[in-house]
Amino acid sequence: MKKSIINQDGMTLLELLASVTILSIILLSFLKFFIQGYHFTNLNQKKTVGVNVARNVLMYMEKESFIAMRNEFEGVNTGEVKPENQYLRVVVCNDSYNYFRPNETIPAFCQPITINNLPYEVFVYSEKADPEENVNYFIPITVEVRWEINGNEFHTDVDGTIQSEDIR
Repeated sequence: MKKSIINQDGMTLLELLASVTILSIILLSFLKFFIQGYHFTNLNQKKTVGVNVARNVLMYMEKESFIAMRNEFEGVNTGEVKPENQYLRVVVCNDSYNYFRPNETIPAFCQPITINNLPYEVFVYSEKADPEENVNYFIPITVEVRWEINGNEFHTDVDGTIQSEDIR
């Protein structure tokens, strides 16, 4: 008599489909973490660029004439004008920073600061000096950088002071 050996230890098609489905669900949940990680990394990269733009503009403003800056922000520093009504907008004109008052027309050849094809709008504000006699030596300023990604607006601020040439 001949013995036939039948091996029935294999997997059925149903078991194979069930295991593939379970593995797919697990892998998709991990994929969500990678997509979310990419999203946060991308946003943080843009915020880092925004902070660096603000720091560069802050250094630019600190190098400007103290008297000119004091005249620009005199109403704010004395408390006569609200900061949101007296500010400067910083743009790039001919590869250098230039600032304009809110009522001034920005020339067509001037553009927002653009890095990696993303325009960053830059505004410089001051605030009421405390105490007011410090205005003779220090002007507090805030550089605000704004940008937009996919219809969502983002911003970052960097604070600093402009010092009088007398104490530099």
